[in-house]
Amino acid sequence: MTSLEDQQNARFAALDPQLPPIAAPPMTSEPLLVTVGGRKAGGLLTHAVHAPASWPALWGPAEIHELTAVPGETGAAGLAALLGAWRERLRGSGSGPDSGCMLTWPSRDDEASAVLLAHGFAPTTCLAVRPVEPPPDPGPARVRVRRAGSGDVEALTELRLAEWRYTSLVGTAVPRPDARARLRAEVVRAQRFSGLAWLAEDDGVPAGMAACALTSPAPGDSIHGRLLPGLWGYVDTLSVAPAARDGGVGRALMAAAHRSLLSYEVRGTFLFYHPANPLSPVFWHRQGYRPLWTMWIRRPAWS
Repeated sequence: MTSLEDQQNARFAALDPQLPPIAAPPMTSEPLLVTVGGRKAGGLLTHAVHAPASWPALWGPAEIHELTAVPGETGAAGLAALLGAWRERLRGSGSGPDSGCMLTWPSRDDEASAVLLAHGFAPTTCLAVRPVEPPPDPGPARVRVRRAGSGDVEALTELRLAEWRYTSLVGTAVPRPDARARLRAEVVRAQRFSGLAWLAEDDGVPAGMAACALTSPAPGDSIHGRLLPGLWGYVDTLSVAPAARDGGVGRALMAAAHRSLLSYEVRGTFLFYHPANPLSPVFWHRQGYRPLWTMWIRRPAWS
């Protein structure tokens, strides 16, 4: 699909200068080709099944069918044709209720959004980016923000658990057994390998946390092909205790996190948020983030 990829890269570059060239597909991808008005449109299909007790299953359906669409010059019409062909390909697949069809597409492509909505997809997650610039003034906050240490594992775990539970209502998280144990293991792992976590306290009581990391997209990473090459700061989790919301806790945490991340030679910072969350989109836009990619999911998958 080299010529199609060249067409797609040219279209992406005109749509948003922050979009990288199309990345090499996984070796297990299955090709999908259609013809629209005498022109070809292509795609690559992948299928993954995660055990209910696995980390990915905390954040989405256990069974995922994913399409990497390359409509090229056919544009929205080609995308619609690819979705129709994909639906036919999955006919009789027997996917159950814990499944979904997923496609990631540039957030600024409004014509594609109309096509995806018409095919039953919903915008569930945005990958948002922020340029290298000073963080906004956090304003007054009565909390004390400090770097989290090994003695804060339980506090960080409870705050991450609260955020995950909230995301199960307004985002992609799925209620699973033993979620707390898996979240705690991730807190311990992150503390060991990055240590970029902050804890906000109100008179010694944990009021919020922010966990971040430094990353360079590479083949095999979940963000490979979504960001321009280079070192990036990643905001993994921001959680504010419900009783502490609307008090400037999130702003204070992110001021500390951004100061630390921007002290490195990063290209920018990025994060994921859920458009249906009534709190986070406004907060992150005020922090200087804007959507780059939107992840669309149809639940359950076509079958």
